[in-house]
Amino acid sequence: MFSKQLSNNCFIREASTEELNACLDKHFEKVYANRASSMPEFAVDPKSLEKIKLRKDADRRYRLKLLIFHENEAIGWHYGYSTDSETYYMQNSAVIAEHRNKGLYGNLLSAVLEKTGEDGFQVVTSIHHPNNPAVLIPKLKNGFVISGMYIHERFKSVIELKYFFSADRRKNYNQTIGLDI
Repeated sequence: MFSKQLSNNCFIREASTEELNACLDKHFEKVYANRASSMPEFAVDPKSLEKIKLRKDADRRYRLKLLIFHENEAIGWHYGYSTDSETYYMQNSAVIAEHRNKGLYGNLLSAVLEKTGEDGFQVVTSIHHPNNPAVLIPKLKNGFVISGMYIHERFKSVIELKYFFSADRRKNYNQTIGLDI
């Protein structure tokens, strides 16, 4: 089980689905209270809902669930999954407001890259609102590159970022988008 000690009585460790859900139930709405509007709800027929739930519960694809603790209280999280055999998608990460601006998100990001790198992933992807410097700046400083911008049906305007573990793969990507560095 992945675990990493941080300073200030904080640590990161892999979490069970139950632990992650307890943390999200407690903090998610507060962390994202600045959303302009709630996510739209769409009607889904019961048979489809059942199949969706089965897929979510099956945990067939690689999934990573991390919690940041201060002493023994969960104060942040990350969860994501593989989108293919080489690519890991950082679905959601956050640190609760009282513990922000202490470098914890950067520590969490480093832990995600460490763990996914150890597990053989070649690329890590994520999407973000373009006005989220608290996440964009640490990711760009840690070697992520902007790989696209598009309109997402639920999240509106988003920026896609990618992190390449291989320097050669990163160089090839840069050349593909017209940079010779």
